[in-house]
Amino acid sequence: MIHASRPATGLSAVAPERKKVRLAWPDVAKGLSIIGVVVLHVCLEVPNGMETAIAGVNHVLDPLRMCLFFLVSGLFSAKVMQMTFSELFCRRLWFFIVPYVLWTPVEMSLKRHQWELLFDQEMPGPGTYIAAVVSSENMYWFLWALIAFNVFLWATRRLPRWAALALTLTPLLILPLNQEFTAVAQAIMFLPVFMVGVHFSLAIRQFATEPVAPVKVVASVALYIAGFAVYALWRLVADFGLDPVAWPLWPGAVIRPDEMWIVVRAVGQMLMLPAAVLGALALSKVPFVSGFLQFVGRHTLPIYLGHPIALTLIFTPMFLATDGMEIGTGSGGFATRTGVWLVIGMLAAALGSFVLWALARVPVIGWSLKPPPIEPLRQRILARVHHSAPRAEGAQRIGQPTGRRHHD
Repeated sequence: MIHASRPATGLSAVAPERKKVRLAWPDVAKGLSIIGVVVLHVCLEVPNGMETAIAGVNHVLDPLRMCLFFLVSGLFSAKVMQMTFSELFCRRLWFFIVPYVLWTPVEMSLKRHQWELLFDQEMPGPGTYIAAVVSSENMYWFLWALIAFNVFLWATRRLPRWAALALTLTPLLILPLNQEFTAVAQAIMFLPVFMVGVHFSLAIRQFATEPVAPVKVVASVALYIAGFAVYALWRLVADFGLDPVAWPLWPGAVIRPDEMWIVVRAVGQMLMLPAAVLGALALSKVPFVSGFLQFVGRHTLPIYLGHPIALTLIFTPMFLATDGMEIGTGSGGFATRTGVWLVIGMLAAALGSFVLWALARVPVIGWSLKPPPIEPLRQRILARVHHSAPRAEGAQRIGQPTGRRHHD
């Protein structure tokens, strides 16, 4: 016998809050991105590391590095368009600025000490470190880019979507300046991706959550191949030799093949992004692999900050101890194989990442990685300002002239 249930009353009538479910594929994407970055840096550090198979695979997965990282960053940055600048600074920029300003000189100083020991290079003065922090000419440039991109997003928040996206192409106007400032290349390659993530966040979420139809897979793979075709065509043209050409937007300026490659790379990466998102989505469904990549993706900051420091600290004494030793990919002694050094590098990077992850949990010192929030301070300041405003207004009314003229 079925009994009609009576309507709930009192507290039981309140519907339970839906717990927000964290999407898996963005964390997987960030995990892939940071692993790709670590692999790249280890391969660059180890002699002949870029000639190995793992470096080749990492090259094929090129858009899974910073390009996909900035797309996901933009995906979760739409809230910036609803903020005041003080909210933007306190709720977002503050957490980028503190680790960037504090850890960049540390990494640079350790690397310069390595160069001093290995190559007899003189240590630079304080001005070099300040200039590097301001200009983004350092290992942690991605934090500088996140700061700049969020400010750009806030500044264009009132513009139509088409206008905001069109303005992301303005760094092309100063393309010749890339010869002195790599921030130009960073803006050309990654600012449009970041802004696409912001302004097409709903479409990207739908693309990633809807059933994976064969048409979607074929189209994404075709675009990925088209991106590499753009790269291949460029290499074909570049092999014939390219001379610097005059830049019509800037009288007297020229662009070299290096600057041309930046534009080509930006186009190729954009074409590869749909396949990169599908790849991250597919990996998010794989047991164990998904969990590992999500864990890594949730801890990108200590990994990014820690791995180059660890590589410098661990590899410097090892390079000094093996001075004159030939390290290569061919057959030879165990200690002379590039693969062995790559494994050592990856272990060193993991150790450095763990140390900074643990350091973030140490009182006071951990603030250098995860600074205390200053939003409550902003709220208190605003409350005082609002509290004092009526008093000032009342005082003004009390002191207002009565309209009568007073004569001496």
